[in-house]
Amino acid sequence: MTAQTFDVLTVCTGNICRSRIAELVLAQRFVDVSEIRLRSAGTRAASGWLIPEEVREIAGHLGVDEIRTRRTRQVNEQSLGDADLILVMTREHRREVVELNPRIVRRTFTIRELASLAAVTRDVDIVREGAAATADRAARLRAAVGAAARRRSRRRSPSLAANDDVIDPFGGNRDVYSRSALQLAPAVEGVAALFQRALNLGEGE
Repeated sequence: MTAQTFDVLTVCTGNICRSRIAELVLAQRFVDVSEIRLRSAGTRAASGWLIPEEVREIAGHLGVDEIRTRRTRQVNEQSLGDADLILVMTREHRREVVELNPRIVRRTFTIRELASLAAVTRDVDIVREGAAATADRAARLRAAVGAAARRRSRRRSPSLAANDDVIDPFGGNRDVYSRSALQLAPAVEGVAALFQRALNLGEGE
């Protein structure tokens, strides 16, 4: 985490499916925004596993041109502390990473949770959080995260909390991958829309 960059860490279990797709799609969306840096990791990173073909297909449908092979990463206290925003795939992931580094609690969301909060976070809320027209882009993005975090207390009933999770497709059939993608894709788009709104503030768009 530096003042000049906005570092995003996406997290799932094995760092093979959900977190990789979220990382790659957001990186593709903001390839021209040098301040945004994307990484991904797993709470139990699966060493040696190849990226499933279904993941490559889903990423391709979401606009990712290429998935380069790399080793999976295990999430740790430092990688969490370095991130301005941690996007996890389930409430259980959120519990795990916050236990690992309690200081990140306010900037850690399930990806579906943040997309839901983004939909009710107004531009004026982002400005009130510090996204002045004179602020740099990284500062505006951090303000957007802060504004969304303030909306948590006004959210829907806990009985619907399961809607914040993205199911794990690994080891499942194509139907399971499709269900997971149908949960993940709109959430990624919701997060991307929040980022874009923050970027646009004060830039005359």
